[in-house]
Amino acid sequence: MLFVPISTDAPIYHWPIATVSLIVANVLAFAVCVWGLVTGNLELETLESFALSYETINPIQWVTSAFLHAGPFHLMGNMFFLWAFGLIVEGKVGAWKFLLIYLGIAVGECVVEQLMMLVLVGEGYSLGASSAVFGLMMIALIWAPENDVECVLIFGLFLLIRALAFELKVVTLAMLFLFLQVVEMFFAGFSVSSGLLHMLGAFVGAPIGLWMLHTGRVDCENWDVISRNEWLQEYEWLCPPSRREAIQREAAIAYDPLAAALASKHSQVDANSAYAQRQSPSSKQPKTKRGFLGKRKRGANDAAAAAQAAMTASQSHPEFNRLSMLLRQAIASGSLSVANSHFARLDQLSIARGLSDKTLFDLAKLYAAAKQFVPAVGPLQIIADRDGAFANEARLRLAQIQLKVLRRADLAIVSLNQIHVDEKKPSESHQKIVARRDQLLAMCRAAATPQ
Repeated sequence: MLFVPISTDAPIYHWPIATVSLIVANVLAFAVCVWGLVTGNLELETLESFALSYETINPIQWVTSAFLHAGPFHLMGNMFFLWAFGLIVEGKVGAWKFLLIYLGIAVGECVVEQLMMLVLVGEGYSLGASSAVFGLMMIALIWAPENDVECVLIFGLFLLIRALAFELKVVTLAMLFLFLQVVEMFFAGFSVSSGLLHMLGAFVGAPIGLWMLHTGRVDCENWDVISRNEWLQEYEWLCPPSRREAIQREAAIAYDPLAAALASKHSQVDANSAYAQRQSPSSKQPKTKRGFLGKRKRGANDAAAAAQAAMTASQSHPEFNRLSMLLRQAIASGSLSVANSHFARLDQLSIARGLSDKTLFDLAKLYAAAKQFVPAVGPLQIIADRDGAFANEARLRLAQIQLKVLRRADLAIVSLNQIHVDEKKPSESHQKIVARRDQLLAMCRAAATPQ
């Protein structure tokens, strides 16, 4: 019986160059060793000197032992799983980072194993890529627990070969193999066994995966085990406050009926509406100074500072706390008419700008769920003016309304041109925002071009 993981549905942003290279290196090393033993050009004692010895400390063995295997089935099993988990890990970080991760797990596990076995056992040796593969499995479990791995079970039945294809989630596959290692350790009396060494590799890999997630060195798009389990976010050593806020912000906009509803066709809004009149061609459009990749200059920073000052002033109004609480309650209960009346009262008192970005975005989504897109412009514009964490998302929604509801490509272009990226090297999330901006800009230009 042979269990073979083939592929995964995890998003792959990098070709598995390092994964394939490591598989080739392991296969070539095995072929050279077998050829040397068969032809007599290589002695078994010489080959054993490259395995991880329990009788000495040898840094060379920390690397060479990970590329030696005891037989073809030992090699195939490790390489199949190196392929599956390598796809997930390298697909997120790229070849060079993945190579450092793989070698770091292999060397780190060998250092701990050789030191421990030198003291406890004092004889014997180990070899194989299993520990490094189990380390990768733990990283895949942390980074992509809910993604599927496509597997094939090949077995013989009455002299006929049968194959059964199925899918397992990464968390299911990882927990199954971890359970099997614990069972093996139990029956081995917790002495030296492959199960113990595999678990040692898992314990080396897990901190690497958590550290990269904690420091933002990998973008799992909030599908990692921390983002998917709120109780883990309470531990600051697992999830720093900045990342917890980012997760909550993403969750707030994850389900966006505004974007979903605007994907379909809608009739043009009444040209006599208050919003349409305010945004008429004769209206004065704000000019935004922008630099490379949409980075804003001092004028935009002054506007954001003014918006923040307006927010602080609004929150000091005696009616603000009561009305904002009633608005949040109405939004939570899904009562659009009540929420609309409270927001209108806040707007009438000129204190709506004191509301938090999350409350404003939730209100915009409530409007959009009822296909009332024009009223959603109010809260979205406040968010955009404030230039906070939600600002770019709000500008994207504003542009969608302006383009698809108001049929005003010129206004949409103004909103999209205000989207900026503040980092010299944009993150993957910023790159996605820029890609969506550019897609909408292309649609705007196409709509503005005379047919």
